[in-house]
Amino acid sequence: MDLFGLVLTVVVMLGIALAILLFERRRAREIEHDLREQAPRTTRQRGRRRGGRRDGGA
Repeated sequence: MDLFGLVLTVVVMLGIALAILLFERRRAREIEHDLREQAPRTTRQRGRRRGGRRDGGA
């Protein structure tokens, strides 16, 4: 394989990887949005963070 073929292969692979990453980012945002909509109202009102204690203790 000559230099042109090698460079072309690398550019195509990087383009595919970039397209996959951009698609997954959009998909992850949609999933987060859907999960927020499904969250119980009390959890959203309190603003409780993930991993927080439920009993309010230290």
